[in-house]
Amino acid sequence: MVMQHVLARVRRVCGVGFAVLLVACEAAPVEVTSPAASIVVHAVLNPDVAEQVVLVESSLTGRVDINDGLRFDPLDPIRTAGGSPLTGADVRLLADGDSVGVRAVETIVRTRATGRYVVPRAALAVQPGRRYRLRVRTADGREAIGETLVPGAPPGWTTGAGAVATPVTLERSRDTLSLRWTPVRDARTYAIRVETPYGPWALFADSTQFNLSGGLRNFFAEGLPSVWFPGFVQTASVVAVDANFYDYNRSGNDPFGGTGLISSVRGGIGLFGSVVNMLRRDVTVTQRSRFPIDARWRGTLSTGAAAEMDLWVDVEGQTVSSISGRETTALRRFLLGTLRGDRLRLVTLAAGSSADTVSVFSARLAGDSLVGDYDTRFATTGARVLRRDPR
Repeated sequence: MVMQHVLARVRRVCGVGFAVLLVACEAAPVEVTSPAASIVVHAVLNPDVAEQVVLVESSLTGRVDINDGLRFDPLDPIRTAGGSPLTGADVRLLADGDSVGVRAVETIVRTRATGRYVVPRAALAVQPGRRYRLRVRTADGREAIGETLVPGAPPGWTTGAGAVATPVTLERSRDTLSLRWTPVRDARTYAIRVETPYGPWALFADSTQFNLSGGLRNFFAEGLPSVWFPGFVQTASVVAVDANFYDYNRSGNDPFGGTGLISSVRGGIGLFGSVVNMLRRDVTVTQRSRFPIDARWRGTLSTGAAAEMDLWVDVEGQTVSSISGRETTALRRFLLGTLRGDRLRLVTLAAGSSADTVSVFSARLAGDSLVGDYDTRFATTGARVLRRDPR
């Protein structure tokens, strides 16, 4: 990006109309020296989790070859997301008044260090309302530090309770999910988040109540897809956040100058913040039946076992409609697809993300039947013929 910026400036100079200057510009390419690498830290303390995770990496300067074709691994998140891990660092979390701290253990994946450092709850139980410091010392002697004041606890708080979700049902065509919580001290604001197959929908709220309509769209995802998908079970959560978390996530990064990003890490860049869970809901999304595809579909596997799935039209289109649903037997996996005329293409997800495809079913809707085949790139024993059974 820096080179593109420099070349753009050169083009503007060359556009003055002087032939000699134009020739000189074309004959003298500009080479930009890579900047020195910085320590990049990402860590958000949460009293409810079993372990605190600190990610430490190097800023990208063009000096290191990055493999951006790797499948993402949550135990090796930096390298598999196209980053450059800083391994072998001394990473410590220190409670207020502690000068030694607890040293984090680096995660090793297949004998390779990852830049992912972990402090289990047994070594340090983070508490609401307390202040903590982070100290990172790299193998080459550089140091980055941060400090956070964890927001206070909601009434009746106990360790781990905030990570437990309350089940609710949302009938998308008529219902609104109402979230209400009690304010806590030292919270800069509150973050509301809904997990969707196309990435999270999230925003900050200064109030202590918020309503999420069934027709909400995800303005963070391409094409403005729905937030709620019939057949899915989606987690909605509210957390109290500290000032570091709020400032970092509300700011941006200028691709040329790197300005605008509000960092809470001294000696490096990034985030060392904290959150406290206020509430968590596991939302089972349903919708009234409106179209022929809106039904329970039953078939038989090659093993003789029953196969069942619930399908709905998510969004009706003029030529193509989006489909969502869920398996109702066995693994109860989520489903996404499209319906073009009488042609259905249905993707089975390993988890709740559209990126986690485990099978693809292409079928024709023929009266009360779905007749099709599975993509041979995926190992599957799925039913090839399914019959409609109204819900």
